[in-house]
Amino acid sequence: MVGIRLGRTPDAVAAMLAAWRVGAAYLPLDPEYPEQRLALMTEDSGASVVLTPDGPRQAGGTFRPQDTAYVIYTSGSTGVPKGVLVGHRALAERVAWMRENYGLGPADRVVQFASLSFDAHVEEIFPALASGARLELLPDGAVTLTDHLDGVTVLDLPTAYWHLLVEEIDQIAWPDTLRLVILGGEQVHEAAVLRWRERFGERIRLVNTYGPTEATVIATADDLLGGGTPPSGRPPIGRPVGGTRITLLDAADRPVPPGAVGELCIGGAGLADGYLGRPELTAERFAVIGGERLYRTGDRARLRADGRLEFLGRQDDQVKLRGFRIEPGEIEALLGGRGAVAVHGQTLVGYTVGDPEPVAEQLRAALPAHLVPAVWVQLDALPLTPGGKLDRAALPAPSHRQDQEWTAPRTDAEALVAGVFAEVLGVDGVGAFDDFFGLGGHSLLAVKVVARVRAATDVDLPIRTLFDRSTVAGTAQALEEELFAEIDRLSDAEAAELLMADRDVPDGPLERGRP
Repeated sequence: MVGIRLGRTPDAVAAMLAAWRVGAAYLPLDPEYPEQRLALMTEDSGASVVLTPDGPRQAGGTFRPQDTAYVIYTSGSTGVPKGVLVGHRALAERVAWMRENYGLGPADRVVQFASLSFDAHVEEIFPALASGARLELLPDGAVTLTDHLDGVTVLDLPTAYWHLLVEEIDQIAWPDTLRLVILGGEQVHEAAVLRWRERFGERIRLVNTYGPTEATVIATADDLLGGGTPPSGRPPIGRPVGGTRITLLDAADRPVPPGAVGELCIGGAGLADGYLGRPELTAERFAVIGGERLYRTGDRARLRADGRLEFLGRQDDQVKLRGFRIEPGEIEALLGGRGAVAVHGQTLVGYTVGDPEPVAEQLRAALPAHLVPAVWVQLDALPLTPGGKLDRAALPAPSHRQDQEWTAPRTDAEALVAGVFAEVLGVDGVGAFDDFFGLGGHSLLAVKVVARVRAATDVDLPIRTLFDRSTVAGTAQALEEELFAEIDRLSDAEAAELLMADRDVPDGPLERGRP
């Protein structure tokens, strides 16, 4: 097992192929993860070496893969992440189906959007390389996608991220070359599909996919715009792909009739080999039912009259947030009975009895960012059911509270940025020193903020700005700097023309969208 801790770089892709060339499997290790998490994954996987920008580091593990291509760690309800073993045969089945179904070829330019620690990178990298296509790596991470769309033909996006792009659809510089968008991770909204269709018609193929890590990226797919008929109702997750078989079972493991709701179980080609070092969990989740090995997803679904599958949610507490698979139990196990977590909107909220800061610091040291609550609520006691268990439904929605003396926006730029923060985050009274991420913002909403600032000012703020200068005052200062730089680039004639036009417009310059 070879750990790859090289970030989003060409070296990381080369290391994956090199591992296979020598008969090894690879374990992706995101450098942004906490050291504690990376150490746990490295030790648990049995990796013998970890590749870093400074060279290889010996790890001392002894795992010897038989047919394993890679291992991906997913959230675990017991408090410990679990490694999913995916074999070469399963991967080859998926790559072959994707190459053919997506029509990939040497003329394509495919964006590598996903972190390598998530299995979506498999769908982006290997079908592209196997087809002779060009793979576009995002230099500053996935959040900078909108700055790097020129010439792109294929996008593979988390559904939540695509939803936000659709909300700002007229503010995005969509390339004329774009021909295919692949979605996955959670339920697609009908309204978003309709708006996309209104903007692009059927020129850009829109594919909705479904599948857990245990099924080698995807298990079903559906063309959302095919047939020339506008979609209606909940968009389906489609039909099984590439030799995959889907069975819907009731509580007694009996197949349910068409139209009835059952647990979605996956069999056939593409199924993972199980969980690394966890034979009991593997036997439980990859069960032999009716003579066939099936993965129990825990997802509820039904077979529609048109032969497509419709996703209907979970049977347990697992949630999908912005495309991330989250087991609340993993986070709450680290809280040791002192707190709980819940999802409100697109925000993971933490609840504690007592000061939340020490608890938050503990989680930041142990968990990747998507598993750490962005907002904390302090309670006198956790709500319990009559049976003494956590009453998750009774956890209150967070309210916007200032952690310091409130300062009103002091300039036109600060007022504009504060208004955008308030609108995007759904909070009131945003002040000059309020922090976007402290108010519950996250990387996907950062895209929305930048798009709204662009619409209001005609200024293209680099999306990185919101991470480096995340307060209202910091973002406003960056906006003013961009405006002044734009003025400096004007010729005397352009400046005179702008000044003459300015005399006829009574509103402030930021509201007009010009310096």
